[in-house]
Amino acid sequence: MSRFWSVFLLSCFLLLPASGNGAGDAAEKAAELEALRARMYTLQKELESNQSRKSSAERKLRDVEKKISKTSYELRRIGSALEANRRQLADLKDRQNEQALVLQKQRRHIASEARVAYAMGRQQQVKLLLNQEQPSVAGRMLTYFGYFSRARMVQIDSIHATMEALRETEASIQGKTRILGGLHDRRQSASERLREKKQARKQVLVQINSELQNQSGELRRLGENEKQLQKLLASLQELLADIPAELSQQPFRSLKGKLHWPARGRLTARFGNRRGSSGLVWQGVMISAPEGTRVRAVSQGRVAFADWMRGFGLLLIIDHGEGYMSLYGHNQALYKEVGEWVDTGEVVATLGTSGGQTRSGLYFELRHNGRPVNPVRWCAGEPASRS
Repeated sequence: MSRFWSVFLLSCFLLLPASGNGAGDAAEKAAELEALRARMYTLQKELESNQSRKSSAERKLRDVEKKISKTSYELRRIGSALEANRRQLADLKDRQNEQALVLQKQRRHIASEARVAYAMGRQQQVKLLLNQEQPSVAGRMLTYFGYFSRARMVQIDSIHATMEALRETEASIQGKTRILGGLHDRRQSASERLREKKQARKQVLVQINSELQNQSGELRRLGENEKQLQKLLASLQELLADIPAELSQQPFRSLKGKLHWPARGRLTARFGNRRGSSGLVWQGVMISAPEGTRVRAVSQGRVAFADWMRGFGLLLIIDHGEGYMSLYGHNQALYKEVGEWVDTGEVVATLGTSGGQTRSGLYFELRHNGRPVNPVRWCAGEPASRS
């Protein structure tokens, strides 16, 4: 296994739920996950081999949409880094202002004391020593002079410390500004790459549409896509049966009618409705929404599939245990990998137009033991009013 898979397995292992059975149980979980990853890798290669026998245009579409996903994810990470660094820069500037005010007050205070000392005269201590009429008063005054002198030294040291802290803050601000400049450059470069890849995708779609001009070709493709999905789900169920999900929340079946929709939008295709004039019916729903809208997991689970698939584009499948799975298709970018655990409501993708779609939206399915169930009966309200 390559170094990439080894590193990824370790990261997936760290995401496993905590258990109190000690190192032995942890090692067993790591071994189970490694076996799952190896089998999933074999299944993925088989799927890619099957898809590679399709038209060259579809292979190009797969490649360019996977690159779009990677670049979109990079842009999201850059955006998050920019936001974090902006907040840190704002905090540094607040600290700089506070330190400048402290320094100003310290300087005013020491200046005031210097004026008082000057008014008393530089020879005041000598005069006290020569005053033989009240030696006790002279002694006390000399003690006070000592206190004042030491206090001034403490204040001067405080000024020096504040000035040093201020210099460090200013250096941090300069460093953070340079980081922000670099992130802006990276974002601009990534945005340009994304525009180029989207333009390339348009050209591929023209080629695909020319290959599917007749209705029989489109019908055959839809049927093949559904069969391929059924085969994938059956393989996933077989693989995951050996490693049952260890979910901390209530069973998925008890959530019927309570799930939040995975994205906010408008239902443009409903479960069971006919798909145009093809004679086939929708096995899930289409949620129309702007490209880049966040897609959230409807419930806790483990990512069972995260890749491009013909007819569904960038597809994410989450296993919720007890034979229940949720499917999220036509995404712009996938944010999770196979084996990762996700929480209810966690962002797992952003929706888009992958899979050859011309309008952005999310294809959402729920399955139980491989059979599709109506998402409308499982989710509360309408997706337009998603919490």
